[in-house]
Amino acid sequence: MSVWRRFWQAWRAEITHIVADRAVLLVIVGGLLFYAVLYPLPYQKSVPGEQAIAVLDSDHSAMARQLIRMADAAPQIRVAARPGSMAEAETLLANDEVHGLLVIPEGFERNVYLGNPTSLSFAGDASYFLIYGNVVEGLLTAATTLSVQTQLMGSLLKGDNPMQIPGHIMPMRVITKPVFNPTSGYLNYIVPAVFVLILHQTLLIAAGSVTIKDRARRQLGQPATSLTLAIPLRVASFMLIYLLFAMLYFGFFFRLYGIPHVATPGPLLLFSLLFFMAATLFAIWLGYLLPRPELTTVVVLLSSLPIVFTAGFAWPAESLPRWLDVVTLMIPVKPGIQGFLAINQMGAPLLSIGREMCVLLGLCAFYGSWIGWLVHRQRRLAK
Repeated sequence: MSVWRRFWQAWRAEITHIVADRAVLLVIVGGLLFYAVLYPLPYQKSVPGEQAIAVLDSDHSAMARQLIRMADAAPQIRVAARPGSMAEAETLLANDEVHGLLVIPEGFERNVYLGNPTSLSFAGDASYFLIYGNVVEGLLTAATTLSVQTQLMGSLLKGDNPMQIPGHIMPMRVITKPVFNPTSGYLNYIVPAVFVLILHQTLLIAAGSVTIKDRARRQLGQPATSLTLAIPLRVASFMLIYLLFAMLYFGFFFRLYGIPHVATPGPLLLFSLLFFMAATLFAIWLGYLLPRPELTTVVVLLSSLPIVFTAGFAWPAESLPRWLDVVTLMIPVKPGIQGFLAINQMGAPLLSIGREMCVLLGLCAFYGSWIGWLVHRQRRLAK
């Protein structure tokens, strides 16, 4: 038998084990497609609309009423309640009847006209960052607009040159424009990172289960390809399968949900191959440590939430304890998420993600060597 014929038969046997396993096929095809459709649904309306706020007016002046009208006219908020006391306002916030509170202090108008320092108090529910941001942005817009109008009127009354007043009041204007998340929404923020996590976690379940079942077949004495050939073929098979799903995720589904992506095909393909190689070797390593196929699912379920909070997108990696940041780099998904976000969402060249690529290469060498040692020990024990 020729070498190529033997190689082809071994690869066909490996693909058959993957395709014929209903549980593995359900995870790869069903799981990936199901999550790709289901997960982004709650974030479709990713930009919050008008948020209800309460206004506690202790001044009851014309300027206070003008400020309230300006706040109600802001596109981010609407005045939904006018409580008579702070206790009533806190109750509204606690019952989720409003998401923000504006407190106008007593003597507000008098202090403004006299030029005395005065303060407006903003409060909001920070449980949801976008809602809280909307409330604060709307209130700041209203307060800033009123402040500019008041300064303008004061300058006119002093007899200042009307042409020079705008430059004195606002010597510079700040224009904010989100670069990598144009809508400032959850969808563009969280889905690109979670898509990488879904690819990684389903690959762990599938490749880990295949490895555990292959070990069981060998222990029962069933015919099998030599491990020296079977493991590289398994790595290559899962790399190709998941490369196709990565094209579907980062291509079709990104376009479907309107997620901006600026990656060029070359760097994205190269980084994808490196990431899936490291993830598959990690999955095979798990397959040699775990005794039963269903335990791979347990490991994935237990590790998913910690990964989300240590991967660097939900919480800055710089704010993690140093030892925790280093330990979590042992899981391929962390450098994978950071690398994919840099390439896909920020248009970074490969040279700028050299750290992530070096970590993935190191993980390939580390887990590949460990798998080789485990295979060698298994052979010695079998003799």
